[in-house]
Amino acid sequence: SDRAIVVFETEEAKQRALNKSAESGGFDIQGSHVELEDVNVEPDTVQWANLASSDTGRVVIKVILGFGIIALACFFWAVVFYAPYAYYVLTFNYSNGRQPGFIVGFSFSMIVVIGNAIMYETCARIS
Repeated sequence: SDRAIVVFETEEAKQRALNKSAESGGFDIQGSHVELEDVNVEPDTVQWANLASSDTGRVVIKVILGFGIIALACFFWAVVFYAPYAYYVLTFNYSNGRQPGFIVGFSFSMIVVIGNAIMYETCARIS
């Protein structure tokens, strides 16, 4: 990979290394020139498993696959959860000013909550 992440014990150690690298224009390790760049992330927020994926073709395939999975999750939610609700509301008899009751409104709220939970979980797993 052409990238690496260095984890420092303290913020001061990080600043010393960044300053020294900037002063000397970087340094060489095993025949490769290295320059340090400051990023504002914590070690527990780095997706370590994805660090080695710098091949453009592989990244594009992963992005397309991710969008496909999200589209399938949306389709699943629409067919399994939303379609029955929509069918009921569309076929409800609104004559004489009748309105769907509390249960229908509550059901729609729960459908939205379940749909959001499905999409949050799907996106979290894809990222």
